[in-house]
This record gives sequence, structure tokens and C-alpha cells, in this order.
Amino acid sequence: MLVTTELTPEKKVIESSISLEDLFDSSRFIFNPKLYKAVLYFPFALFLLLTRLIAGIFGFLILSLLPRKSQKRSAILKGICKVLGIVVEVDDKYNDENAKLLVANHVSLLDRLAVNVMVPCNMISNGFHVGHIDSLSFWKDVDIQFPRGLTNEEIVALQMYIEGSSLRVLHFPECATTNGKIGLLKFHPSVFSLNTPIQPVLIHVSSSSFMPISPSVLGSTAWADIFWSFIVPSTFFKLKTLPSMVKLPEESASDFSKRVQQTMTTAMNLKPTVFTSSDKEELKKRLQTSATVAVQTVRSKVESNTHNSPQQLSGLWRSAHLQSTPTQKLTMNTAAETFGKSPKERMASYQERRKMLLEAARQKYLEKHNI
Repeated sequence: MLVTTELTPEKKVIESSISLEDLFDSSRFIFNPKLYKAVLYFPFALFLLLTRLIAGIFGFLILSLLPRKSQKRSAILKGICKVLGIVVEVDDKYNDENAKLLVANHVSLLDRLAVNVMVPCNMISNGFHVGHIDSLSFWKDVDIQFPRGLTNEEIVALQMYIEGSSLRVLHFPECATTNGKIGLLKFHPSVFSLNTPIQPVLIHVSSSSFMPISPSVLGSTAWADIFWSFIVPSTFFKLKTLPSMVKLPEESASDFSKRVQQTMTTAMNLKPTVFTSSDKEELKKRLQTSATVAVQTVRSKVESNTHNSPQQLSGLWRSAHLQSTPTQKLTMNTAAETFGKSPKERMASYQERRKMLLEAARQKYLEKHNI
């Protein structure tokens, strides 16, 4: 209740300048590519996709056999990233080895992989479980619902793990990706209740100017993001560390998370927001519902037209039939094709002539009365 009371006026101010939709990209292409460029680039994109899939699979299999802190492993990981078109530029001026916990903004599916190029680290995953979740499983837990708070026992267990770990631990406190252009989602306060130094890491992602795309689109799947990242020439990551921060003695976890969020947004020239990953999930559900309703509306219209088509075709046939020229009606041939030799054949010929005469009279009557 205290958190809600404190955030209410702030939320009103932020929501007046930033909407939830502003934090996410709805289109994969930043600029619509020229058709001829897309056609010419397609064979090269297919080659890149196949090459990177094969190289990635074999490369990550080799990485799984090497120790986490091995220099050979780091060198191989950097080589794999270059093959995959992932270019990582690191500014670690304020790197603090004593700060075991890294917190970073979340922009793309490949963020975890890029941070592992900078420094080998474990990952706090969905439900705040810490384990050997590294570059080999970078596609997991990209977006999760805003998690519950941690109990005191869980906080103690998490802190003991971080302090006893030989590797640093990475956490994305937003719990979901944004476009990294407008603002950051609200940080989940649980990890900020730990009595351990925290080092903020800023992540900026861009793609090749030849085909600029968004690394993450609202509602896209993890495999769709991987596909697009593999067919573009390059994806550039700029990582920058900020000075490590510690929680003040009288500072609550919520206040500390806000202070870290404010520090990171100021350094990135963005704005802090109080929207959460759960708000993003609700937005996706609303958009999916709207799309479903639109599809159902179109489908019902098509089905309605399909059901009415026999009557419409009958009306069109009748209209076309009535619009035939008078000359065609008056020159209708009512004579029999042949004159029968026997009485039976002559009777059939008479019935044929009679039917044609009645049809000619009916057409003249319709024309006279404009029916």
C-alpha cells in the first residue's frame, strides 16, 4: 500500500508525457526498405541465416564443454558473436569487480549474450532463481510478469549465493524488453533489498544502416527476434558501466530501485516510468484481442456475402436478362428446326414452336410494362 501511495502522483505526471505504447516498437522496420533492395538482399540474407545457424549450433556446443571463466571460452564466444553479426563495444571505465550484482536495462533477446562478452556472469531468471543461465540460453525469460516480492528467507538465500559465486550475477530489473528510446519500465525492488553493491550497466542496441530494424517488437516471439537478428548484416551493442551503488542505511528497497533507475535513465537521456512488465503483457493481450475482433468482423462480412451470393447472382442474372436489346427479343426465331414426317414428330415440333412463342410473348410483355 505504501508503494502504491507513493507512486500514484508520480504516475500521473509520467503518464501525461509518456504512454505505455511509446516504450515499445510495433513495427520491425524502422524505415520501410526499398523493394529492389529487399529483392537483391534476399539471397544474401538466406546465406547469412543458414551460415549463422550452423556456426551458432556448433559454437555453443563447444562453449558448453569449456569452463565458464576460461580465457579460451571468452575468445571463442567473441568469435561466435562476430560470426553471428553481433558487434559488442564496451566502456568499462567504472568496472567494479567487488560489485557482484549487475543490473542492466533490457532492449533485446541478445542482451545477455552481449553482457557475457563483456564479463562472464550468471543470470537471475524468472522467479528469482539463480543458476548457470548464461550465453547458452540467452533466449529464455525475455519477458515475464512483474514478479512477486521475495520473502526474507529467499532474500538471504539469494544474497548468500551472490556473495559465494565465483561469477558475477546479471539481472534485468525491468523484467521485460523496451525499445530503449523513451524510458525504462519500473524496476522490481526485490534484488535492491540485498546488502550488496550493485553495478548499473547501460545497453544500447542498433542495427546496420543498410537494413535498420528494431531488435524487439511488441508481441513478437523469441524465435522471430532470432531470425531477424541473423539475417541483418550486423547488430551493434554498446555497453557502458556506471559507478557501483549501495543501498543507504535508512533507504528502502523501493527507494533504492528508484534511485538506480533514475541514475540509469539520466545517463541514457531517457525518462523513468512506473509501468511494469505486467502492463506490457496486458497491452499485448489488448492488441491481440483487438486484432482477433477485427479478423472476426472481416470473416463474418465475407461469410455474410457468401451466404447471400445466390440471391445476388440471381438478381444480377435477372437484371442482365431484362436489359437485353429489343432487337434480340423481336427477332427471336420461333420456327421449328425440322418438320417431322410422322404425326408424333410433328406434335413434338408443334410443342417446341408453342414454347418458343410463349417465351417471345413473355419478353414483349416485360418490355412493354418495364418489368
